[in-house]
Amino acid sequence: MSKKKSIIILIVLAILIAFMGLACFVSGPVPGSTYDYKSIFGVIGKGIDLNGGYYAVLEPKEEIPADELDAALEAAIETLRSRLDENGYTEATISREDVTNLRVEIPEVDNAEEVMELIGDQGELTFKAYDNTILVTRKAISNAQAGYDKDGNPIVVLEFTPEGQATFAAATETVLAYEEGNRYLAIYLGERLISSPTVSQKIDSPNAEITGIESIEQAQTIASVIKSGALNIEFTIGATQKMSATLGENVLTYAMIAAGIGLVIIFAILIAFYGGMGIAASIALMIYVILYVCLLAIFPWVQLTFPGIAGIILSIGMAVDANVIIFDRIKEEFANGKTVDASISAGFKRAFITVLDSNVTTVLAAIVLWILCSGSIKGFAITLFLGVLVSMFTALVVTKWLIGVVKPLAKDEERFLRLKRRDA
Repeated sequence: MSKKKSIIILIVLAILIAFMGLACFVSGPVPGSTYDYKSIFGVIGKGIDLNGGYYAVLEPKEEIPADELDAALEAAIETLRSRLDENGYTEATISREDVTNLRVEIPEVDNAEEVMELIGDQGELTFKAYDNTILVTRKAISNAQAGYDKDGNPIVVLEFTPEGQATFAAATETVLAYEEGNRYLAIYLGERLISSPTVSQKIDSPNAEITGIESIEQAQTIASVIKSGALNIEFTIGATQKMSATLGENVLTYAMIAAGIGLVIIFAILIAFYGGMGIAASIALMIYVILYVCLLAIFPWVQLTFPGIAGIILSIGMAVDANVIIFDRIKEEFANGKTVDASISAGFKRAFITVLDSNVTTVLAAIVLWILCSGSIKGFAITLFLGVLVSMFTALVVTKWLIGVVKPLAKDEERFLRLKRRDA
C-alpha cells in the first residue's frame, strides 16, 4: 500500500469515527429543525441505579395460609421475573416486603399503570364460545411470540402442541355449528377480552394469531404472560412511588468522562510502547467503542446498570490485552530474524489461539451467568458477552488491517513499529 493511499484511508476513517462518535454520544436539537436528536447511547435502556424508575408494592387480595405462603410467593416472583425479562426489563428487581407483599422496582417507568402493564394480566389464557364455554386453555399452547401481520399490525403468534392443535381444530368445528352471529372465539386473559375473531372454517394448523392488539409493546406483554402462565396469587397495587437514580443524577456523565480519560491514557501507553502498532490499536479501540455502543442499542433486552458498565470495562480490558499479546508476538518474531511483513503475519497467526482461548473462556462464563442469574448479574453478563465478541473482531481483524494502513507512513518501518533484532 502506498503512503498516499494510507493517508486517504486514515482521513476517511477519522471523518467516519468523528461522525459516528457524535451520533453515539451527543444529543441535542438539530440545527434548523424543531427535532431533538437522541444519541445512540441515549437509546440504550438504563437501570434504576443510573436513570431511576418506579416501584410498586403488590399486595395479595386474599389471605394466604401460612404453610403455603413461602411457596406461593416464590412461584409468583418466578412468574413475574419471567414476564419482566421477556419485556426486556432484565434489571428490574422483585423482593418480598412485610412478609406477604412483593416489591417490584422497574427502571425507566413513570407510573403504576405502566407497572401493571409490564407485569401483565393475572389470569390464564382461554378461548371461549359465545356462551362463555371454555373450549381451549393455556395447556394447548407451547409458545407465543409478538410480531406483525402482513399489513404491519401487531399480533401474537401462538404455537400449539400436537394435542393442542387437535383441541383447537375441534373448538373451531364446534363454533361453526352455532347460529350465525355466534360463530366466534373470544380470547381472554383472565377476565380481559383480547379479541374475538370470527370463525369461517375449521382451522387445523400448528399456529394461530391473536389480532386486534393496539401496539407491539402490548403484544410483547401478552406473549410474555401466555408463556409464563397465570399468577398463582391475585395482587392489588399498594404503595407506589417514582424513584430517582440510586447512584445520583450525574453518575452516568461522570462515568463517561472517566471512561474517556481512561481510553486516552490507554492510547498514550499503547503508542509509547508499540509505536505504529499502538496507533493502529488505538484507532481499532475507537472503532470497537462505536460498534459496541451500536450493538447495545440494537438489542432491546439490554439495560445498562453499574454492573453492566463493569462488564463494558472488562471487555475493553480484554480488547487491550488481545492487542498486547499480538504485538509482543510480532516483536518476538521480528527479533528472531523474520521480515516486518512476515513478523506481522506470523504474530497474528500464532497469537490467534491464545486470544481465542482466553476470550472463549470469558464468553462461556458470561453465558452461564446470563442463563442462571437475574437482575444486575444478568446485565453484567450481557454486556460482557457482547463486548468480548466485538473485541475479538476488532483485535484480530480490524487491528491487523490498520497496521497495514499505518505502516507505509514511515520510511523506517522497524523503528516506527518499535521492532528490534535480538542482537540489538
